[in-house]
Amino acid sequence: MRTEKSKIKTKSIVWKWVKRTLITVGVVFAVLGLLIYQPWVFLPHKKVEISLPFAPEFDSAANLIPMGEIEQWHNASTGLPDGHPGIDFQWQEPTPVIAVGDGYIFRISKSSGEYSVEQSLSAYYRTAYQELDKIDSNIRLFSKVKKGQIIGYTRNNFQTHWDFASSSFLVNRLCPMGYFDADSKKRIETIWANVKAKGNYKPEYPDICNGAYKGKEK
Repeated sequence: MRTEKSKIKTKSIVWKWVKRTLITVGVVFAVLGLLIYQPWVFLPHKKVEISLPFAPEFDSAANLIPMGEIEQWHNASTGLPDGHPGIDFQWQEPTPVIAVGDGYIFRISKSSGEYSVEQSLSAYYRTAYQELDKIDSNIRLFSKVKKGQIIGYTRNNFQTHWDFASSSFLVNRLCPMGYFDADSKKRIETIWANVKAKGNYKPEYPDICNGAYKGKEK
């Protein structure tokens, strides 16, 4: 009887150590993988300063859909449990979309007649300009761009989706409010304040960054 209990106890102890060993090995491999694939995750990095993706003269006509609202297009069933992962801007006429900072173009794609341009702002930060009708002739893969340079143009009466993110897949999308320069922060707050009280999900999502994205700045 004692021998049987002793065997069971020994198996239990061995299984606990096996589980601990497997977990430790998994963590080590995960860290090593990140060091190889995304080493910048562990390195100190300078916080970037960005502007809005359009010039001030287009502020008065701009409409805005905030970050983090959950509706038919942005929810768990569409792979976005945290809701809208960026900010949408809309105008009644084609509007130039400009670079929010210096950097390099690392991806250009086209789907359903719309262009998407992704830009690296540093080793740790990136941004995306989506739903563009066309891109500027100077925008090419791996080309260097300067802050304020034209990336592309919106469609007539269509919006552009813009998001700001960490290059680390552990962090991904960020709320840009803490990264805007003082002028851009004031501009976007004014634009949002001018959105109708019952428009663009404002009653349910009153902030520019909502839900999981509210205050998510690192």
